[in-house]
Amino acid sequence: MRTIKTVIIGLSLIAINSMTFADDAPKPPPFGIKLLPGYEHEPKQGFDSIVGVIGKKDGLTIMYEIGRVPKPGGLALGGDFSDRPKQLRPEQREWYKEQVLGGKQMHVALAKDKGLYVSFPESGINFSVTIKSFDELTDALLMICSYSPPAAKPD
Repeated sequence: MRTIKTVIIGLSLIAINSMTFADDAPKPPPFGIKLLPGYEHEPKQGFDSIVGVIGKKDGLTIMYEIGRVPKPGGLALGGDFSDRPKQLRPEQREWYKEQVLGGKQMHVALAKDKGLYVSFPESGINFSVTIKSFDELTDALLMICSYSPPAAKPD
C-alpha cells in the first residue's frame, strides 16, 4: 500500500512539474507578429481587452491592446477599440500617416514626446512604444508591420 501511494505521489509531482515547464514556454505574439532577434512576447492580463508586451532587455518595449470594434453609432463599452493615432491632436504630433497594409487600414502617428502609435482600426488593435533612436523606430515598425490581422467577418 505504501509503495502505491509513493508511486502515485511521484507521478503527480512529475505531472505538476511538466505543467510548470509548459506554462513557462514562450507564448507567440498575436496574429503572426514576427519578432526580431532578442525580443520576447509576454501576454498580460487584460480586464476587458487583450493586452501584451513585446520587448527585450535594454531595448524598446511595444505594448498592444486588442479591443472590440464597436459598430458605427453603436454603444461604446470599456475595452472597446479607440484609434490612438487618430485621436492625437495635431499639436501633439510630429506626424500622422494612413496606409493600407496587407489589405487592412493602418494609422501611424509619432507624438512630440516620441511615442509611436500604430492602429489597425478594422481589427481593433493599438500598438504603442516610446522611441529613443532611429534604430528603435525601425525595429518597432518592422515588428508591428508584420502583424497580419484576421480577415473581417461579413455582417
